[in-house]
Amino acid sequence: MTATTLENELRAVPDPVRGEVMGAALRAIYPESGKSIERLIRRMENPDIPEDVWRGVEDAEDGRLVDMPS
Repeated sequence: MTATTLENELRAVPDPVRGEVMGAALRAIYPESGKSIERLIRRMENPDIPEDVWRGVEDAEDGRLVDMPS
């Protein structure tokens, strides 16, 4: 299968399912990178969310919390 063929096949998959298909394929190829793959897919599916919000969400997921002065 060529890269062009694969790209065309992925474009044919409906948007809501495309991330699942890509995530499953990447996890099968790179099983050690599950968290990074999930985050990448989530960011691609939600391009309207600013980078600083993603950093905050991911810091919280990883237990890196910052005390905010009150």
